[in-house]
Amino acid sequence: MDLNMYYAAMKGIMENGDFSLVDHLKREELENGYQVTSKGNTILHVAALFGQRGFVGEVLKITPALLCYKNKKNETALHIAADAGQSEVVSELLSVEGKETLVRMTDDIGDTALHKAMRGGHIDIVRMLVKLLLDPEHDFPANKAGETPLYLAAESGFHDALIEILNVCKEPTYVAGPSNRTPLHAAVIQEHTECARSLWQWNKPLCEEPDKWGWNSLHYAVKQGLKEIVSDMLGWKKSLAYLLAGSENDWTTTFHIAASEDDVFMIFQLLSHCPDCWEMLNSNGQNALHVAILNDRKVLVELLLDLEFFNSLVDEADNEGNTPLHLLAASRDHVPQIILNHPRAKKMAFNKQNQTPLDIVMSRTRTITKVKLAFDLCGINARLGQRCDFEVIRQTKELSMTKLLLGTVKDDDDEAKDKKEKLEIEKIMKSTEIQVVVATLIMTVSFTAGFTLPGGLDDNDDSPNKGMATLIKKTAFRAFAISDVLAFTFSASAICSYFTMANRYRGYNEDTNVRVLRMKYRIANVLQLLALYAAVVAFATGMYATLENSHALAVTVCVISSTFFLIFYWTSIRSKD
Repeated sequence: MDLNMYYAAMKGIMENGDFSLVDHLKREELENGYQVTSKGNTILHVAALFGQRGFVGEVLKITPALLCYKNKKNETALHIAADAGQSEVVSELLSVEGKETLVRMTDDIGDTALHKAMRGGHIDIVRMLVKLLLDPEHDFPANKAGETPLYLAAESGFHDALIEILNVCKEPTYVAGPSNRTPLHAAVIQEHTECARSLWQWNKPLCEEPDKWGWNSLHYAVKQGLKEIVSDMLGWKKSLAYLLAGSENDWTTTFHIAASEDDVFMIFQLLSHCPDCWEMLNSNGQNALHVAILNDRKVLVELLLDLEFFNSLVDEADNEGNTPLHLLAASRDHVPQIILNHPRAKKMAFNKQNQTPLDIVMSRTRTITKVKLAFDLCGINARLGQRCDFEVIRQTKELSMTKLLLGTVKDDDDEAKDKKEKLEIEKIMKSTEIQVVVATLIMTVSFTAGFTLPGGLDDNDDSPNKGMATLIKKTAFRAFAISDVLAFTFSASAICSYFTMANRYRGYNEDTNVRVLRMKYRIANVLQLLALYAAVVAFATGMYATLENSHALAVTVCVISSTFFLIFYWTSIRSKD
């Protein structure tokens, strides 16, 4: 698009110097067609985007055909204005002939201008567009994703916009949205209570409609904890509480959903309307207590067991023959003592694998929690005399108690901690293998440098210093000698530290102290780093001592060697970042 043309549309300029909108539009219509941007937007699209109402009106007077012209996304100027919230431009576009066709035009994804306005929550534009829709049953179509304007309003929580549509909809009809969900589904799932109540009052049977997964709006309301919505729906029709959620082979109930969410208030809400709904089972034959245990709802488990009318849940077997006590025995977490003391827990039922809860406990890795549970179950079992292998149980109990007293049985947290520490030790030892090689190399180099001194030895037979270093009186040489000895000593000490670590780690056992190992590793690292510093200093001072006659060259060598410390500092800072 021509620069002057685009700028005029953006600013709403009809004429400016040599530019004349009328001349441009007439010339384009007769000669080359309409100028467009890279997205296919005409001058009308651009003016609509920037809210230039007067400019839009003048363009339509000159070239009415631009009203329904679409860009590369099949969007009209009305789509652009509705999406941007330019209500004045929308009003101008709807004031011309052909507006009825315009409001029904869709873009690439099937959105009308009303979809755009609804998605953006532009209530003024929604009101203008809704007034033009005379047949709501057909004029509120879904886009390609299955979203109607009503669905978008419910999902986004735009209550005012939703009411505008509902006021026009004389008949309570709707089009199923994404995943076969109704607008009521969308409002409940997003917890837009006000929208949900308005939709339910508009069309109460909506709450019975299942989505793709077989869940209706009541199921989601229970899951989200929307107590007012649940109360309204069950007050209208109590039988809703008995509708199953899920598919033919995998389903649950409202009471199970509340139990899995640990929502005590919702459970009492359901019971207040349907006092027998607690008896229902899911597709696995599990009751609410099964589900509460599987979802680790400790508070709810204790609450259910404390209420008399839930007594029959304790020993009720699911499709696999597992009672809630079996599930507790298989649980990782601490078991509420109340279930072990419950009268019905003493029956010690067998599941389809011929296991009692005690069998499940004894088959697991020993921890303090599990051993304690085994003791409790043994007590229940012994009192009733329902098992014949009491001697085996007694021996197992004695063995577990011995281990517990000796401190060899660990709690769950200690077990996890030990595993973490073992992994840390293994990482340290793997790193040590590399560090030993580096430390050995530094020690070897410093040892060699100590017997091949820079400048050589005095080999004059008449000299009193025969066999001595020729540069011994130079300060640089003395610095070399000291730093070389330090490099050798530090690297040897680091290797010694690594050796002691290896001896302590060998054949990892429970007595290995990760704190001691970590401390030795850090000490060895510091020693190795000091050895590296000393080796660099020894190299620089040794070179300086032999090149001192060429002062400039000697200084250059020392400066270059010193960059090691800058590089080390920079890499250390970067590694911290």
